[in-house]
Amino acid sequence: MKFFQAEAVVLKSRPHKEADRIITFFSREYGKLRAVSYGSARPTSRKRGAVQPFCRSRFYLVRGQEVHRIDQAELLERFPAIEQDLALFGVAAYLAELVDAFTGEEAPNPKLYEIFLRSLRLLGKARAALLTRAFELRLLILTGFGPELGVCTLCRQTLPPEERIAFSPQTGGALCPSCKGEGPTIEVSPGTLKALRHLAAGPLEQVLTVKVAPVIERELYAILAETVAFHLGYRPQALSFLDQLGS
Repeated sequence: MKFFQAEAVVLKSRPHKEADRIITFFSREYGKLRAVSYGSARPTSRKRGAVQPFCRSRFYLVRGQEVHRIDQAELLERFPAIEQDLALFGVAAYLAELVDAFTGEEAPNPKLYEIFLRSLRLLGKARAALLTRAFELRLLILTGFGPELGVCTLCRQTLPPEERIAFSPQTGGALCPSCKGEGPTIEVSPGTLKALRHLAAGPLEQVLTVKVAPVIERELYAILAETVAFHLGYRPQALSFLDQLGS
């Protein structure tokens, strides 16, 4: 047997037999992993608290061919704001769904792990909608789908600073006024493009102080939700739930 350990945030869990669960988690060291946790559905299980969704835990594992086995689990961090607020729980579920969908198993991405963990810590402190947009944008960048925000994705000309431009998930970014008629696009203001560039750079914690106009917030949602859906080929289930809550 080969033993290994990983610090990870639980993305989701599902029942497995009577008292067991299959846990999917995103680790700093190995990226996404799946492991069976025997007996953790029992109220008396020592592992029960450490395998709950969105907890940060230290896992001691036995390597398997397809699914590993959790031998021990140590809870490192919980996020009470998520547990106490349905809307914040929905945001955390959406962030976790994105991490799960955009990453392959055992493909380490420590920068994405840090952004995910810091986002969970900011929930309840920052404006949830703006934090979600910043996370979507940075996840796209860190998984190789980052949108082009500096030049037109078709003609490669510099984007005009004070004109409305179009955004195209299909071409991978912004289009200049001359090219914006090419295919389905989302028209956005110069302020929205500036907001995208700002959210893509600097510390994630800037969302605690950044303020954007409601119209820009709506355009950010349209751009990033459509881009995520385009690359996945479907609309994330947790995002539909958030839309129903009005979050």
